[in-house]
Amino acid sequence: MSATLRLKYPAVKALLTAHAMKQRTESRQFLAWFLENYYRLEETELSDCICDGQDDKGIDAIYVNEQLQQIDIFQSRLMTKRAEIGDTELREFYGALSQMRKSDSVGNVGGSTKNKELASLIRDKQIAKKVADGYKIQGVFLTNAKRNNDAVHYLKNVSDLLLYDAPELEAAYVAIDKTDPISTPISFDVSKVPHIEYQISNDVNMVIAPLAAIDLVKMDGIANGELFAWNVRQWLGKKTKVNRDIETSIKLKAEHRYFPAFHNGLTVLCKNLKLHNGSVTISGYAVVNGCQSLTGLYENKNDLTPQLRILTKFVEIAPESVLARKITDHTNNQNGTTYRDLQSNNLLQTRLQSEVHSRYNGLFYYRIKRGEHPEWTPEKVIENELAARILLAYDVKEPWSCHQTYRLFDDLHARIFGRPEVNGDRIVAIYTMYEAAREKLGLMQNDLFAHYGLTKFLLLYLIREALETDEVGTELTINPSKFLSETRGLWRSQYAIGKLAQTLVRLLDAEINRRNTPENPFDFKRELKSLTAVRDIRSTVISQYQIAIDSGLAPRFEDLWKQSATARKL
Repeated sequence: MSATLRLKYPAVKALLTAHAMKQRTESRQFLAWFLENYYRLEETELSDCICDGQDDKGIDAIYVNEQLQQIDIFQSRLMTKRAEIGDTELREFYGALSQMRKSDSVGNVGGSTKNKELASLIRDKQIAKKVADGYKIQGVFLTNAKRNNDAVHYLKNVSDLLLYDAPELEAAYVAIDKTDPISTPISFDVSKVPHIEYQISNDVNMVIAPLAAIDLVKMDGIANGELFAWNVRQWLGKKTKVNRDIETSIKLKAEHRYFPAFHNGLTVLCKNLKLHNGSVTISGYAVVNGCQSLTGLYENKNDLTPQLRILTKFVEIAPESVLARKITDHTNNQNGTTYRDLQSNNLLQTRLQSEVHSRYNGLFYYRIKRGEHPEWTPEKVIENELAARILLAYDVKEPWSCHQTYRLFDDLHARIFGRPEVNGDRIVAIYTMYEAAREKLGLMQNDLFAHYGLTKFLLLYLIREALETDEVGTELTINPSKFLSETRGLWRSQYAIGKLAQTLVRLLDAEINRRNTPENPFDFKRELKSLTAVRDIRSTVISQYQIAIDSGLAPRFEDLWKQSATARKL
């Protein structure tokens, strides 16, 4: 999905507000914005990549891609006057890269630079060792200008230098497909109740008042959920204990007057807020805390009385701003809110949702928050919690951690999702592999093992390892978009991976049966949570797989992919 960006100076500064700080130049702010939106790094990691300060040896940032065994070296130039960039800057940068191509010279850079952040990056990321181990060095030059003919000709002669200029940035940008705040103005009468207006800062104003529920349920977007698009989760339905309790309280009309005392209240962010003559008027608004309560009130609006009031906090700030994101997170930091809920507005998740929905419209839906779009066909929904687990098994290669769901959107979130290769195509491709593999588990003799929760993630991990023994399979692991874009690419992937999974299931079944003896039963519930045990299984199964390939007892993935081009759907 592409979108028009305003990259000319000074308009480009509007993109950089989230990364603006006194210690960081505008060029480094531009680089931080790029790393967030194109390399998909979370705030902490992108900050760790950037080396601010003087004597940076022509290096503005370093990112190590462990999956590709590649080290990306960045230089950023934010042009304030020039509209084009030629080959001079590119040649200078390419020359600076030469000091990073040998382990000895990398060590010299780290030891001689006065830039403490650059020295720390080289040391902490073990750049010298990785270069010695064969990691590829790639230069990435970032600018808001447009390449001229000199730059075009120069780039044709160098294979390890990428240029992200204005046209490239515009072509590769993914616009976030998120529902806009409700624009229609609405007013609330506060003339007969205590209320306060509090100017938090020059830019942020707040009004707090106990508002009548019969007025609150008149806000647009409750029924279709658009009012809560910026909340961490949608309505979870009447089956949850909290929502049943809310409904029970609404039915007890004698308790309506006490609602402000025992209810946490609502938080509403709005672009425009005005308190005048006993009336609060808002527009451009979204509810970021109180979805369950407000929807419960809406569902039971016939039982509402004028005495039922909800303490409501209006904050005048754009819901899509960085500060608004913090307000949303903090106001939802309570019991019943999961780490997944708190990450639902994370740029990594909203971008993935936009990519899946734009590329696979109607075929797949990527759900990033609980209760979101209950009308989506369940068979087409990829829950981002499942996406996290399959990425953890396939990409990060840690299937033994897939049962630790509490970590997926906490300490593991950046490792799982915060990588440049994780895009909508990758989510769909790995999900397709997962589904194709899962269907083959029924072939196993050990039914208990086949149906154990971690077994399917173990199999997905083995598929990744098997693919990497094959040239075409390795290419699939690196760039699944290329395969999915071919004719019937999605189905061909299911077909080929299904055949590969069938071979691996047979080998895995034999290995588990070998380990499972009457004297020493195989404790798979424990072993599949052990790094050592899983890697031991992997070593045996993949060795047996390679023997089967070499002896002609099993087809290579390259042959399976070719076969899929002419295979017929059953």
